[in-house]
Amino acid sequence: MNALDGVRVLVTRPAQQSDNLCRMIEAQGGIAVRLPLLAIQPTAHPARAQSVLEAARTHDAWIFTSANAVRHAEPLCRPPWPPRVAAVGAATAAALEAGGHEVQMAPLSAHSAEALLALPELADVRGRRLLIVTGEDGLDVLPRALFERGAQVEVAEVYRRVPLPYDAEAVLSALRGVEVIVISSGQALVHLLNLTPEGSRATLFKKQLTVPSARVLEQARALGFVHDARVTQPMSDAAIVRALVEWRTHD
Repeated sequence: MNALDGVRVLVTRPAQQSDNLCRMIEAQGGIAVRLPLLAIQPTAHPARAQSVLEAARTHDAWIFTSANAVRHAEPLCRPPWPPRVAAVGAATAAALEAGGHEVQMAPLSAHSAEALLALPELADVRGRRLLIVTGEDGLDVLPRALFERGAQVEVAEVYRRVPLPYDAEAVLSALRGVEVIVISSGQALVHLLNLTPEGSRATLFKKQLTVPSARVLEQARALGFVHDARVTQPMSDAAIVRALVEWRTHD
């Protein structure tokens, strides 16, 4: 008997990033239902992003906020990059290392700006020139905190998350029988709520969630979700499956 036998799991990750997770869920006996809520696309302003990246080659460090940031920065600005490169978590660090970039700073037990900011290397950044490589409309937690610590901070927005449209019946069909929903960002969570017809939102609020951070957990509570979401850290396929198994085991 497998840990997730018969459990229907709604996977809302972008389509190109969900295959391995769905296979792992199915290997545990679960039923992976795919409903990609966001598409990851290159920035709408590539020339601007390229200019910022090229001008920052001599900065003290580049900080990447996601694996998507790594993938979309590479075609805009070919190496060499600055010798000091940082990542917000293990998945981002793995993407950097796969591209041949040695990572000097990365919190391995958590995936968040707060975890990165807690590293001793970033405690005193007075006078240092730092570039944050991220997506459009990202949170300002990281640049604001580094600026307040005395760094000269610039931001290169190299990709964007585009909400995908679905009609009401497609959303209700995907949600039917689902016990738990894998959410990858606060933007995806809000989009799912907006896509769900008002008459079905009470049912949606009763679904169990797995989310990437305490920030999204608080967002889910504020929106009206009944059960405390499972926070998966680090944000990896294996960690998500572990969270699902723990939820099923202790439910």
